[in-house]
Amino acid sequence: MLAKIPRVYWAAVIIATVIGFYVYASLQRQGVRSRGQSVSLLSGYDFGIPFARFAGVESLRSVSPKESKELIAEIEKVIEQNGLPADVFYGLSSDVSREERQQQQSNNIAVTLHMLFREYYEPPLDDPTRPPNEDLEKLWNASPVGAWDINKETLDSVQNTLVPFEAKRQFIRDELKDPDKHFYYIFERPDSLVLKSSSHRQTIVNTGASKYLADYALLEEYVIAQALHDGNIHEAMEALAYTFGIAFLASQLADVGVRADVAHVRLRAFDVLQRVVMDPKFERQHMVSLRNILLQKYQTRTPEQTAWFGDRADGMMKLHHIMMDGIGALEPVELEWLKLRGAENDFRRRPRKYHEADMLFFLQSMQKVIDVSNQPLLKRQDVFNQIHREMRAKEHTYDKEGFALDPFVSGLRLKDVGDFMHLFAQDRSVLNRAIVAVLHSLGQGNTDNYRDPFTDKPYVVEQADGVLSISAALLPRPFQVPVFTEGEDY
Repeated sequence: MLAKIPRVYWAAVIIATVIGFYVYASLQRQGVRSRGQSVSLLSGYDFGIPFARFAGVESLRSVSPKESKELIAEIEKVIEQNGLPADVFYGLSSDVSREERQQQQSNNIAVTLHMLFREYYEPPLDDPTRPPNEDLEKLWNASPVGAWDINKETLDSVQNTLVPFEAKRQFIRDELKDPDKHFYYIFERPDSLVLKSSSHRQTIVNTGASKYLADYALLEEYVIAQALHDGNIHEAMEALAYTFGIAFLASQLADVGVRADVAHVRLRAFDVLQRVVMDPKFERQHMVSLRNILLQKYQTRTPEQTAWFGDRADGMMKLHHIMMDGIGALEPVELEWLKLRGAENDFRRRPRKYHEADMLFFLQSMQKVIDVSNQPLLKRQDVFNQIHREMRAKEHTYDKEGFALDPFVSGLRLKDVGDFMHLFAQDRSVLNRAIVAVLHSLGQGNTDNYRDPFTDKPYVVEQADGVLSISAALLPRPFQVPVFTEGEDY
């Protein structure tokens, strides 16, 4: 009887069966449920959280509950802290619509900076063979406030160069007046539910925008130099307020690299501030204004821990892409680093379980960094020294199968932690020291709460000839301010 059934029907049945099996297997591999439901994979650990929260690190959904218990424990810590990439970075999750991302971009001052300063770093889009505009480099080379002195000859020599920058500077000032403006990296992602491998990799828009913070601050520095030359302290203070304002805005981003760029801008701004407050025309009303700027806004900036949360999330995405794409996920500078260590071949032949070991070491190390991020720097030294010792102990070590145990990517991500911590402590120290100086200048001497982030000790305040000098550990010179003990607050 079966023999009488036409072959075409048998073929149809076979094809339908194969297709059905393929669809079923695909759905089981992906573990996709409707949005808002938890993820469940046949071959992976069920973390019991919405599918969308694993955006950017989808490979972690298939971590083996039998072979990766330590990694699962670390991932659960990250989940509990709301530290997954989709928790930290706006627009990465599928829960954020294209329209929401576009709206966020329209209020993003990082986009403005990229638009205004790109031409000074990259060739024009319409002519890639033409070199970038060199006018900004001329302004950087001129240094309007060098060693706290105003060079009038320099100012005169760059006046024509400054003219086209005036509109850019004013445009940014106008945006800084808007309370809805922010400094974000917006993740653009395809409108597909499942993201995997390099063809669906998320990209960050305007990731280089923070380097333009210093360019805008330089334009305001020229305003300050000219204002001091003209004896206009009010205008100099206004320019400083805008400089501190954009730095404050950018420092809220969960990104170590941006935080470092902000720190460099602020360190230079406080150096310029030293020249302003010691100007003969600087009066008590200006000191009151400076006090308000520092206390009302910039003292309450985002904690350093937020930046390390972002660094951990970014590192998780990097390690995820390596799990998916192998050595092809490395940037040229990262690949060069591997070659210098003689580890390129080992890296190419590593199976997934060794990439997971790299992820484990990274998460364990970053948790240590996060745990001590609010401690004085001297108390943190032991932590990142321990991390470096553990990395060195793993270098050039192999298992019985000949696979390298060196956490290559973790080593690249963690090697500069100590330098960043030192820079962030400097950044915080110049702010605290300035607050102490301003309060003492106005006769408000109770400053015990403002401590040196290097040592957790109070700042040393000395007075001589009507000038206060405030010293801090590991800062190159004291910060000086005139004494104003009488008068009214404004």
